[in-house]
Amino acid sequence: MLHEIEDIERERLRVAQRPSPQDTPPVLSFFDVTPTVPADEYEARLRPVLDAALALALSEDFDTDLPVDSVPQWFATVSGPLSGESPEFARRGRERYISAFQGGPWRLQEWLYEFDPESETRGWAWWDLTRSAEGRIRIWVDTWGESFFACDELRWLVLVAGADEVSGPHLAGAKAYTDTREGDEG
Repeated sequence: MLHEIEDIERERLRVAQRPSPQDTPPVLSFFDVTPTVPADEYEARLRPVLDAALALALSEDFDTDLPVDSVPQWFATVSGPLSGESPEFARRGRERYISAFQGGPWRLQEWLYEFDPESETRGWAWWDLTRSAEGRIRIWVDTWGESFFACDELRWLVLVAGADEVSGPHLAGAKAYTDTREGDEG
């Protein structure tokens, strides 16, 4: 999917603040996440990484290595050769990703390049995050109604941010999102 600059700007706004329920597309996809820490702490790890990637998508030329100074340090250290600087939660998430998806870890530049506006590989756009009373998180993404889409870069972030497990993607109508949002404990 191509991500137009205006779409990326709106996506970045949704990372910063919840979207209006009236703007919900007819179909979204979601991932259910069991974090290893309280939802607030988990969300505080997730959103700055997405914000940095989307800011780069809006400001950088993707023909060279991207600057990484805006990427949270914990994410930069876990994305690539593992070092002792990587926090334990990120190392555990890295191991879970490698085990579950039978692939290697994402390299930071490779991961950031998934946000290239001219690339057609990223099949999703951030929509929202909702929480349940049990401490689970549901991550909502816009996939333009597609049930099958590239999302390994999102799974990487979800796991290394401190998730015990992640399931999905699952398709759902707008009502499922608005109902979940109304019951959101966050």
